[in-house]
Amino acid sequence: MVKIKKASNYNQALEDLLVESPDLEDRISNQESLFKKNLKDTRLNSHDLTKKMIGKWAFSITDDIRIVYKWTNKNTVRFLDIGPHNKV
Repeated sequence: MVKIKKASNYNQALEDLLVESPDLEDRISNQESLFKKNLKDTRLNSHDLTKKMIGKWAFSITDDIRIVYKWTNKNTVRFLDIGPHNKV
């Protein structure tokens, strides 16, 4: 099981997102649970990022909302940001 740590700016971005779209809370929680259990689950659409984001990864909450993360060690990731594709 993957261990998740959250950056402070991730927490702020999540709070802002939930103010705008409170209905996403359950979806985010469900996707996070899937990620913890099996980060290769195809429902996550997890992928490595390119260009300025090399070394970081993302997975989908909805078609447009993503969580950006990076590996901090073999079993731990740090969530860096959450939001629409054009923002993160």
